Amino acid sequence: MSSNLVKDPHASSSRTERNETPATLQEETPQTNAPNETTSAVEGVKEPVYPGSKLFWVNIGSQNTPQYLHLSHDLAKKDKSAQENKRQIFDGFYNCDVPVAILKIETIRSDTTRKELERERRVLTELEVHENFIRYIAHEWDKDFEYIATERCLCSVADLLDQDLMKEVPMKNEILEELGAKEILRQATRGLDYLHQNNFVHRNIKPNNFLIKEINQTGDSSHRFVVKITDFRLTRKRDSSEKLLSGSAASQGWEAPESRNVEKVLSKKLDVFILGCFYHYVLKSKHPFGDNANSRQTNICDPNYSVYKGNLPFVPNKNDNDEVELEKLIKSMLKFEENKRPALEKVLANAYFAPINDYNIYSHDKPGLCVIVNQENFEDSELHCSRYGSSKDRDTLEDIFKKLGFNIEVHKNLSSFDLKSEINSLATRNFKDYGCLVVCLMSHGIENAIVCYDGRFVNTNELKYEFSLNNCPTLYGKPKIFIVQTCQGLLEQSKTGIAPIANPPTIFSRLRSLPRVGYAHMMGRLETPSSVNLAKKDTPNYTEEQIKEMKILDDARRNPQIMDFLTIKATGPGFVSYRESGGSWFIQALCQALSDEYLKSTSQKDLVNLLTSVQENINGFAVGQRVDQTMQWEACLTKYIRFCRANTEGTVIEFTAE
Repeated sequence: MSSNLVKDPHASSSRTERNETPATLQEETPQTNAPNETTSAVEGVKEPVYPGSKLFWVNIGSQNTPQYLHLSHDLAKKDKSAQENKRQIFDGFYNCDVPVAILKIETIRSDTTRKELERERRVLTELEVHENFIRYIAHEWDKDFEYIATERCLCSVADLLDQDLMKEVPMKNEILEELGAKEILRQATRGLDYLHQNNFVHRNIKPNNFLIKEINQTGDSSHRFVVKITDFRLTRKRDSSEKLLSGSAASQGWEAPESRNVEKVLSKKLDVFILGCFYHYVLKSKHPFGDNANSRQTNICDPNYSVYKGNLPFVPNKNDNDEVELEKLIKSMLKFEENKRPALEKVLANAYFAPINDYNIYSHDKPGLCVIVNQENFEDSELHCSRYGSSKDRDTLEDIFKKLGFNIEVHKNLSSFDLKSEINSLATRNFKDYGCLVVCLMSHGIENAIVCYDGRFVNTNELKYEFSLNNCPTLYGKPKIFIVQTCQGLLEQSKTGIAPIANPPTIFSRLRSLPRVGYAHMMGRLETPSSVNLAKKDTPNYTEEQIKEMKILDDARRNPQIMDFLTIKATGPGFVSYRESGGSWFIQALCQALSDEYLKSTSQKDLVNLLTSVQENINGFAVGQRVDQTMQWEACLTKYIRFCRANTEGTVIEFTAE
């Protein structure tokens, strides 16, 4: 191997560096110049992959006849034919002390190799750290070869389940005991879903490309081992222009019926099919389309093959609910027509994976509906000032819930009659295909009541109770979330105590000047009633017989009418809430927490638990101010609420008041 150094073939002419390493890793690992250091981790000598390299592989041979330690377990198979065309992956170290896997690629081998290398580098360098995504460490090159280093893992899923290996996988029993089939499948799916969220299609899913890594029990992970997706040679990005399939497919029959069809548009559903094959392999240690790799392609492309008729080699134990649910899930993933396969968000939301104590929001056709009522202007502007900055709250709510997969409906400046009519009409809809309802009410207000365009008050509880069992049975057992951005009184939390606002204005103030706080929601005189009697409904929307036909009556009789409600309010009873030109403290703080937890983070707090973070965000707005704000929530829930980023964003409909 030549040690003559050349410029990075992928970089501009001004680049002369011969390695690429994340800055965080460079800070964590000081450079070490130890070209021939004996390692105690394995019997061998650490040697740089070329003179001056920060990457070291392990020579277990002699100096004259080097033999470098491989990490590719396929090379240990008894079947020598399985060793052909495997990637050269070596055990090694970065800076002599960070364990890594080193992928060695001959750069002048072919145009195909060059394209695969570009794809691999793009995915590894573009995407951020994710628990179930292999971590990129460094990229180096010399005249003839390029080297990509990623974090070292223990083994692949294939290694765990393949009985044909010549040697046993270390810690195999511990890994299988802790993870089990369900956790392997869940984490593998999360890794692939992370790719899909970033608009990449993997196309090369197979047991060898899911690796097992041992981690410390720190952070939000409760597991000792995690599953990580790797090998992005065939991965392609979907963009605004339609991209057709190239016709290439993964080896050994890990492909979909359309993989080799050059007239097909690149789709994430291709990955879903191959992942279904992987699910079956984890359960039975065999491919659902046959043990012979050569015949699998024929079977996969045959629409009359037994799998497509619902006959899987895997036969579940009918007394095991998990196995029954998993069989249904695999069958749905292994559909010949790609448009009949579920998106990965539906797969992860399947009852097989869903915690017993979580609402199954994403197992429905539509995760939810978010209705936003934004009272920004009022008929009597002298009595009720315009709520400047409220449009920012509306836009932020739209953006967050759209990305969570919710359809959005926006109403603006409704009169009291129109608001009650819209809510009543909403309660009569059929929510069979929805997993959740969110109603956002933004206006001036008093305790438990908001002001409408005509200056009249409407009780928020009256609106909420329209969605009780009798009135809206298709939302029974599903979370109903009310987000209320209003003031609830005249009290103000200052840094020195609690006191009524000095010189209270008539009903609602105009702008109130505060340092940095552009606007405050101000309340009416203290004699303004702080509660409104609930209107009694003469007849419910549905009769008992109709509810019985929906097969929920027996279960409903065991629970109260008012259940599965979560009400989140901007402030506590009697207190004002604050709004700036960039939006209200409460709505902006709430949306930031939702984004951080469900759109960016790998952790999955339930919504009620997450609300403590919302209060922390509100406290951040109050820094440097002479006032504070404390939000409030009321939970009448039977399970936990957890959102996630949807692969398909929701739609937005804006209604204009007549």
